[in-house]
Amino acid sequence: MEPVSKERFFKEPERKLDLTLGELISGILHNFANPLNGILGRSELLQGRAESLKLIVNNNNNINAEILEGCKKIIYDAGLIAKEADRFFTLFNDVAGKFHSMSDTVFQKINLSELVESEMKFFQLYRDVKYNIKKKLVLDREIPEISGVKADYSIFLSVIIKNSINSMKDSELKELVISTGHDDSHVYVRIEDTGVPIPKTQIKELIENWSSGCYPLYEPDEDKRLLHTLFLLKKYDALFNIAYDSGFNVILIRIPYEARGVET
Repeated sequence: MEPVSKERFFKEPERKLDLTLGELISGILHNFANPLNGILGRSELLQGRAESLKLIVNNNNNINAEILEGCKKIIYDAGLIAKEADRFFTLFNDVAGKFHSMSDTVFQKINLSELVESEMKFFQLYRDVKYNIKKKLVLDREIPEISGVKADYSIFLSVIIKNSINSMKDSELKELVISTGHDDSHVYVRIEDTGVPIPKTQIKELIENWSSGCYPLYEPDEDKRLLHTLFLLKKYDALFNIAYDSGFNVILIRIPYEARGVET
């Protein structure tokens, strides 16, 4: 396998993974945000007016029973609208945060635990993930920051998590466990799933390509995406280990606190 140029080594994985949508997503989110802000503002006003109406109704014994019942329903509905608007705003922020991370190419300090938490909020939008997969996050809140491009780590986590989800498609037990931690030199993220074991031939190929430093040039079909996404972190001196233990696929990625990184 031929070595690739520095420029292609750093840019090719993002192109191959086809996960960044750039300015298009930014424009879509911006156009969604304007009417959403209007809905939130009006729902807050409506809730405030409903509360005022409630005081008037409660302090007036001469209101017709039918009008009174109608007022109570309006007050109740106003509360529900405000609650649903807040829920929609939270979901919007989860989606916006995901796409912002995927398009953030600034070299910066990154909290891996916070990024994992943000990624999993986004994956809750998948029906199968939300309702059919048992999920557990064990996050180190004192984790040291690492250096790098947030888009690299966001794409990496997306593909690894999606790989786990796909592997559990036909599993009777669907369980996903993601943990973060650190020692005196590295931070780590550990992804475990109860899916079909990763083939040994694929693990061997990963190790061989990683050790040689040669970026894989073939098209990344579903069987190759794991290989391609790992190469996003090679420039940060990351280390990886893949195993199958007690019914779980285990992918462990370790990254130095002060990875040398490369600004691209």
